[in-house]
Amino acid sequence: MPCFFTPHLKSNEKKITISGEEFHHITHVFRRKPGDEILLTNGAGLLATSRISAIEKKTLEVDILETIPQQKSHPGVAVAFPLLKNKHDLLIVEKLTELGVKEFFPLITARTVRQPSSNTIDKFKKTAISAIKQCDNAFLPEINQCSELKEIVMLLKQKNYTAAVALEFGEHKPLSKILDAKHDPLCLIIGPEGGFTKEETEFMQQNDVISFTLGNHVLRAETAAISAASQVLGIYLAENPHYY
Repeated sequence: MPCFFTPHLKSNEKKITISGEEFHHITHVFRRKPGDEILLTNGAGLLATSRISAIEKKTLEVDILETIPQQKSHPGVAVAFPLLKNKHDLLIVEKLTELGVKEFFPLITARTVRQPSSNTIDKFKKTAISAIKQCDNAFLPEINQCSELKEIVMLLKQKNYTAAVALEFGEHKPLSKILDAKHDPLCLIIGPEGGFTKEETEFMQQNDVISFTLGNHVLRAETAAISAASQVLGIYLAENPHYY
C-alpha cells in the first residue's frame, strides 16, 4: 500500500483533508480514486490506514480506518556526515533514514569538498520525507543545520549523545566492542573525503569522542556511513527484536 506524508495527522482524527504535493502524488502519480486505501505517516510516530472518500479539484478527503502509533526505540542513533559532491550526501540521508537513523548533523571540516547552499537542508529534508514514505516509516529524522566539527561535538554533548568517530589509521576497536557497555544515544561521526586533519582528530580525542574502525578497507564517506549505521542498528536489533 503506498504511503504518504501528512504531518498534520493526529491520533484522534477520523477524517483529514490532503492538499499540495501529496494531493498531486495521490491523484496524478498514483492515480488513486475514491474508495482506494492508502497509508499515511505523520513523521512523528503515527501511521494510519485510510480510505479516500472524496476528491476535489485541489484537495481530497480520507476516512481514517486505523491509527498505528509507534514508539521510538532506545538507544537512538544519529549520524554526523560530511557534505559530498554528486549528491552522495543525499544518498547518506536516504539510506540511513530507511535504516532508522533518527537525527542527522551535516558536517563541515577542513577537507569538506563543498560548502552548503541556501537550499542544502531543504534538499536533505525532502530526501528524508521521500525515504519514510518509501519504507512506511513513522519517524521523520531531525536534520540539523550544517555546522563545523567543533560546534557539532559540543552540540552532541548538550544532547547527551555518546560520540564515536570512524578513523582509517591507527589501532581502533570495531563497533561491536565499543558498544558493549554503551547504551546512551549514539552519534556516529563520519569524516570527509581525505579524512580528518591531525588537529581535528586531536580535538575529538580531547573531547572524549570514541574512535572505531570499519575494517581494513578504505571506504568512501557514504559507504562508511551506511556500513557503520547498519552495524550499530544490527547490534541493537539483536538485543531487542522489536527495535524500531
